[in-house]
Amino acid sequence: SSGINAEWPLRPGMINSVIQSSEITTLRVRWSGVVVCSVLFYIAMMSFTITETLGTPLLQAELGLSQTKAIKYSSIFLTCTSVFSFITFSIVTPLGRRFGERKMMGIAFALSGIAYILLYPMGPGHIPRVQWTPLAVNNTDDKEVVGCNWSNKWCYTQLRVSIYQYICATSILLFAYPLSTVIIISRVTKILGPHPQGTVLGILTGIGCLSRAVGPAIFSSLFELLGPVCTTYLLSPVCFFGCLLIYLGRESLESFQERLKSYRSDIFSRNEHIINDVNDREPLIKEV
Repeated sequence: SSGINAEWPLRPGMINSVIQSSEITTLRVRWSGVVVCSVLFYIAMMSFTITETLGTPLLQAELGLSQTKAIKYSSIFLTCTSVFSFITFSIVTPLGRRFGERKMMGIAFALSGIAYILLYPMGPGHIPRVQWTPLAVNNTDDKEVVGCNWSNKWCYTQLRVSIYQYICATSILLFAYPLSTVIIISRVTKILGPHPQGTVLGILTGIGCLSRAVGPAIFSSLFELLGPVCTTYLLSPVCFFGCLLIYLGRESLESFQERLKSYRSDIFSRNEHIINDVNDREPLIKEV
């Protein structure tokens, strides 16, 4: 062979060299980091899905609209604010490189928590009273509810959520959602590194699907029971819990390349110490 050993001794120029099989064996997958990312992904997907689900009943109740108009205006607004998502997708990579992916994940979840605080009913005024209007469908006399469903007790007591609150909160959420999900998926692949990734990413996708099914089912019932305050009281703490989880699991979220660089630096430092120690002993050996 060429006489060059595959691993030893390590030199400074080898810090970013090709990953070797023994290093892959030594640096096993940090499953704690994968679990943290899975929990964060569940929260992020649930947050966005609930925003989509509650948009129509929220507009109908707070602005005194019919269900038809509420669906129409909600769809138009989500289409317009989806521009934020396109912008976010285009700047995620530069932001991650500039400020660090873990910091950007924390910022995304903090923004989501703030957005749900903005959805707290602050007025001015109370929720518009319910009305009944005829449906002009096939010339029938059927009617539809306009405004809040007064079978819900909170319709009598809560202040309304202004249109400005709704626009601000939804815009922030539609900016934070792609920011968090893209970085989480990117971080999972970096945590796994050269280890097999297909199964883990498949499980992550399944977790996202589960959150999109469970979240709306639960919060639709809570919305009927509590009104818009359920998003502030429940979803805002959950999003801030995501920030705390990122902080507590920051070491688990280290990428494989970061761990590899640290591992090689430690080995190089030990080798350099041994070489220096041998060089210091050579004069003593010659004297003997």
